[in-house]
Amino acid sequence: MITAQDLEYHTPADAGYTWAETYFFPIALPEEHLLVTVYVVVRPGIGVMVNDVTVYGALSDTRSDLLYFDVQPHLPAPKRWSEIDSPTGLRIKAVKPPRDYRIDYVGYNDTEIHVDWIGMMDPFDIHDPAHSPKAAKTVEKQHAGSGLGAAWGGHFDMTGRVTGTVKIRGKEFKVDCVERMDHSWGHRNPVTMNAQNSISAAFDDDLAFHIITLLDMDAPNGKDHTLAHGYVLDKGEVYGVTDLELTNTRLGVAVVGMDMKVTDVRGKVFHMHAVADVGAPWNAYAATVTFTAQMKWLLDGRQGYGCVMETMGIPGMSVRRGRWFTDPQPAIAAG
Repeated sequence: MITAQDLEYHTPADAGYTWAETYFFPIALPEEHLLVTVYVVVRPGIGVMVNDVTVYGALSDTRSDLLYFDVQPHLPAPKRWSEIDSPTGLRIKAVKPPRDYRIDYVGYNDTEIHVDWIGMMDPFDIHDPAHSPKAAKTVEKQHAGSGLGAAWGGHFDMTGRVTGTVKIRGKEFKVDCVERMDHSWGHRNPVTMNAQNSISAAFDDDLAFHIITLLDMDAPNGKDHTLAHGYVLDKGEVYGVTDLELTNTRLGVAVVGMDMKVTDVRGKVFHMHAVADVGAPWNAYAATVTFTAQMKWLLDGRQGYGCVMETMGIPGMSVRRGRWFTDPQPAIAAG
């Protein structure tokens, strides 16, 4: 169970340089074909922080097509996790922890964020069996099945209503969306992090989904993703997910389409489809690449949207895809 105390640091005695606390807040503007993401990583053991503010306005295979990109490492860590005040102009305050937040940011190139994030549910604790049917009893099994190993020694997701404004390169937009944020804490070594996906889909206030998967990069399509944790927020009630069927359509490595069937603890089945609208590769860490996209979702004639983030470790990709200078090209265009 997540409490207000979980919006403060969890720093253990052996924190060292690997212990990390993270926030991820996506801000969706689907009608405008825009996705804004705010990411914070603090290493309290060594007193440093990374701030990451990114704006996606097209679907691309390169970060050079991003509308806005402000990533700054080696910043001083805030004294309290619940009140982040950064020299980059980013401020995140837990107004009513653990559900309600205020995010303000004033960056460069006339770009700003001013939103309230109000939780529509209690935080979904992936290690609480009252929340997740996949919750494990031992620490070792919790790490193995978390979705991101020991990095998610503690982790919650929460769907919320986001309202306010964002200004992108001088153009202001009104924000009124439903999305999913998360907060994590644990030992996080990006070189050894496993592959996984974090999938959100929202169909207004009365129906939203969040799914975490484990990704086997050597398995065939349709067999490569297995359920780690997930929930359905249905008319204000939260139901843990018990089963998942997922097939992806890829352009190269990046996911550009999805076919997903979700079964919850009631036995209720939801079969939905998605296509990528805007997105690009995201390097949250130098040793990982996350193919981030705002998807357009379709479920029984209802249209939705949601942020999807498939993460792969570059060391793992290098083992499978790395080439010597003398190796043949992996594919040759014909015609």
